[in-house]
Amino acid sequence: MKLLFVIPSLLVSYEEFSAPPYVSLPLGVLSMAAFLRAQNWPGEIEVYDARLSARRSTNEKGESVFGDSDEEVEAHIAASGADIVGITNMFTSQFSRALRTAELAKRASPNCITVLGGPHVSAFPEAVIEEPAVDFVVMGEGEERLLHLLDDLREGSRPSIQGVLGSLSDKELLRPNPKVRIRFIKEIDDLPIPAYELVDVERYFHLQSHGYSPRPREWGKRAVTLITSRGCPHQCVFCSIQTTMGYKWRPHSVDYVMRHIHYLRENYGIDFIHFEDDNFSHDPIRYDHIIEGLLTLDTVIPWDTPNGIRGDTWTAERVRKTKQSGCQYLTVAIESTSQRVLDKVVKKRLDLSKVSAFMSYCRDEKLRLNAFYVIGLPGETWEEIKGTVYTSLRYYLKYGVWPTVSIAMPLPGTELHEIVSRHGYHNPEDGFGRGVIETPEFSGRKLNRLYKQFIILKTLIFVARTFSSAAEFSYSARLLTRFRRSVAETLYFVVKGLGRQTARTAERTQP
Repeated sequence: MKLLFVIPSLLVSYEEFSAPPYVSLPLGVLSMAAFLRAQNWPGEIEVYDARLSARRSTNEKGESVFGDSDEEVEAHIAASGADIVGITNMFTSQFSRALRTAELAKRASPNCITVLGGPHVSAFPEAVIEEPAVDFVVMGEGEERLLHLLDDLREGSRPSIQGVLGSLSDKELLRPNPKVRIRFIKEIDDLPIPAYELVDVERYFHLQSHGYSPRPREWGKRAVTLITSRGCPHQCVFCSIQTTMGYKWRPHSVDYVMRHIHYLRENYGIDFIHFEDDNFSHDPIRYDHIIEGLLTLDTVIPWDTPNGIRGDTWTAERVRKTKQSGCQYLTVAIESTSQRVLDKVVKKRLDLSKVSAFMSYCRDEKLRLNAFYVIGLPGETWEEIKGTVYTSLRYYLKYGVWPTVSIAMPLPGTELHEIVSRHGYHNPEDGFGRGVIETPEFSGRKLNRLYKQFIILKTLIFVARTFSSAAEFSYSARLLTRFRRSVAETLYFVVKGLGRQTARTAERTQP
């Protein structure tokens, strides 16, 4: 049997100021491929990333597509001769492309077996399996579940594995067999290093250097993403990680992490690392050991934590060593500046009284710090929402902490999604985008107005800080040069907002 992993092309916007699509190494697929090989699965494995051509086209539905066209995807699947087509889907916004890929696979090879996996599929397995082009759905972590499914298919037996839905004949939903229980992988050190050799790593580096970097502030030319742990014990209402990774935190050992880094440096010459863990510093002692490992490298490798770290486990010494080890910036997930909202609404265990000390440590060490905030959650008062927005700006002024404020989105598979659906908190005027939640405390329109004010004020602070010192000016110039399109979009938005504000002021002052 031959297995073809497919990373679908992307559904994008080609508006004048739209940000470029992001393209990164498909770690999930490469991990599953490496696991299948380590378990001596006898079939052939191929990985096809339809994004890598970076071409732009419009399909028969009138959608703008980044990567190979539908015709090219269909031709590639047909030429591969694959018996099984495994399609990965990270985001709900891109699910239509995953489903379209399954349809193209069936058209290219009617007898092939299609298998879909990823966060959206894990949240809505029974809805996805009803799609005619989908034969099987693999929920959660894919390594062990996919292996068992492939073994059953190869032997011609009827799959009945926990975490797998589907049937080739009648679409009957297969319920878990109590004799075949596959839970989250306990010892993730047992997983081999991802099979990077199955893809053209140089092509990903090339796209990074041409504006398709998966992360902002990526100063390296050969940057990679690493995930050193799985799961998160916190139960934030808006987070969907538990659908694929679960709540139990399962770390790689420090030895495994350093072995992985040495492998990437020796084989691919990496010069930047994004530690994408959902909670990289969950265990402060393990974090310290990783930092010590980075400090032993012959050459410092710059790194960052785009997904966020805890804000209440830091000391001045820990921040100092973090900076010495090559850290370019940290991102702290604060969520709200109200302890009540954190405790009762977000349901995140975080001691806000310790966060400002962390910010001061970073300022003193000149280690850049970003902060995530979420507003517009059911249960928040309007005063608490405004408090988070304006406090985030005060932190920016005082400590230089770049604020990233997001309006809450009820992602599938989250408690927030259940709350919004149960109470009917959907904004009838905006079914997609910002301000999609409304409660008796706030409207979507009110949230959007506050968000626009935040963007304007943040930009003005950014401009003022840029001219406050030569170092800030140099850093901002690098950002503006590297992310010209995103900067143009923001400036356009700010100038337009200021113009409207000026017009309204003029109208009020007219006799």
